[in-house]
Amino acid sequence: MSPGRVYVAREIALALVRAAEQGDVDAMRGLMSDSFVGHVTTAGGGSRHASRKQYLDSITLMDVGSAGQRLSMTDAVEVEPGRVMFLVEVHAERGGRRLHNYSGQLARIDEGRISELWMVDALPAESDAFWSI
Repeated sequence: MSPGRVYVAREIALALVRAAEQGDVDAMRGLMSDSFVGHVTTAGGGSRHASRKQYLDSITLMDVGSAGQRLSMTDAVEVEPGRVMFLVEVHAERGGRRLHNYSGQLARIDEGRISELWMVDALPAESDAFWSI
């Protein structure tokens, strides 16, 4: 991947993080390919797989707007052509509860859209408990 393509991939990942911060599923949908597959760690140490619709439905159910979610992203790093890795720091608060968490994310970018996303949550049990309020 050329430096220009790494920059574009980084911008796509950053746009996804910004859209997720706002709970903007329409913007997220536009950044994901129709065949998008998400892989998310679970509290039990496994992972669950989600289609684009399932992934976006889960964002809607989280109601991030009520949590004042703030996300920040590290620089994206090309790990191989078409795959970019980045770290997301999460801060959220609602109902007197606070969440401070990190997730490592690996995105596969095909034709300018995210076709696959692997998310490894540092504290999946805490995250699940917080978002299930």
